[in-house]
Amino acid sequence: MKFSEKLQSLRKGKGLSQEKLAELLDVSRQAVSKWESGQTYPEIEKLIVLCDLFEITLDELVRDRDSMVNDTVIKEINLEDKSSNEYEEKDENKETGENKELDENEEKDELIILGGFIAGTAIGLLTNNLMLGTVVAFLGLGLSYIIKGIKI
Repeated sequence: MKFSEKLQSLRKGKGLSQEKLAELLDVSRQAVSKWESGQTYPEIEKLIVLCDLFEITLDELVRDRDSMVNDTVIKEINLEDKSSNEYEEKDENKETGENKELDENEEKDELIILGGFIAGTAIGLLTNNLMLGTVVAFLGLGLSYIIKGIKI
């Protein structure tokens, strides 16, 4: 049930007219009418007074039951996702042989990249030119990444 319908039902259940409810809340009758028609919503202070008047919680007043059901479904879906992720992790751990091969290849690639950087730095140091050393070091680093990309 939507807020507007709920408010109207609660008001009628207490035997209050829109005018009387408006008087209790210190608002106009038109404001209550707009709330009940779904055109506007009351301020939080008025919602709290409504909760006290109708002896319900704020959650019960403003939450749509359909959205409560949707929230429950979303929570269940999230729980299912978490459990399926655990199974996927277990499957990944079974493939340790493939993972070891990948780790070894990554180590080789890292060494190639580091080697390119060191070679570039060495060339710069041998020429006694700091700027050239920096440029060639990063050039060596870049070439190493290109070589790694070609391998893949």
